[in-house]
Amino acid sequence: MADERERVLDAVLGPASEAYYAERVRSGSGARARAQAAQSTVTLFAGGIVAALTFTQLADRPLTTQATGVAAVALWLLAAVLYLRAVAQPVGALAGPSHARDRLDLLNAVLKRADDEAAQVDKRQKQANWVVMGALAVSVLTVGLAAIGGAKEEKAAGSIAVAPAYAESVRMVCAVQDGRVTGQIDKTSLDKPFVSITVAAKQCGGGTGKETELAIPRAAVRAIALEGE
Repeated sequence: MADERERVLDAVLGPASEAYYAERVRSGSGARARAQAAQSTVTLFAGGIVAALTFTQLADRPLTTQATGVAAVALWLLAAVLYLRAVAQPVGALAGPSHARDRLDLLNAVLKRADDEAAQVDKRQKQANWVVMGALAVSVLTVGLAAIGGAKEEKAAGSIAVAPAYAESVRMVCAVQDGRVTGQIDKTSLDKPFVSITVAAKQCGGGTGKETELAIPRAAVRAIALEGE
């Protein structure tokens, strides 16, 4: 029984040892392969984020949202560069004897060099992983700010000349003089179906003490005058 067990161990030990040591020797290549797989995924993410968070998409958002968008894109690109470094950049000179005294020393030196190379590549990949986590957090923050914050407001003092029929209907709630509505005009609404203007409480609002925002149909607008423009 003992002899049979020894024969089985002898039969298994050879291939198992060969596979184990071959894997150990290739551990550096394995680490680079893992980094390359991560790099491919991050490159896809970076491309999507750059497309989604371009300056054109965030052009009408507040400066804070634009800044987080730029930071997100920068972090994704930095992560891609760090993964590329882990995959392609050679490791520095590894410590170890320049020659081996016997076969055991040679085996230990080869395994140590392979382990050291894998450790350096994994360290680089770990740095890239931390940057990816930061990029994900900033990307989520940017999407949240863009969804909650809405478009930024650019207002300027001015007047809107409106059609007589519209002026007559607005007079029931607001004081309109000579067919003009005066207040703070939202410049981002100038090219939209409704032009938004915030009117002071003394002119509009029924004495509530609060400003009133009017959305004037584009068809009722005759002219727009912005102060300082």
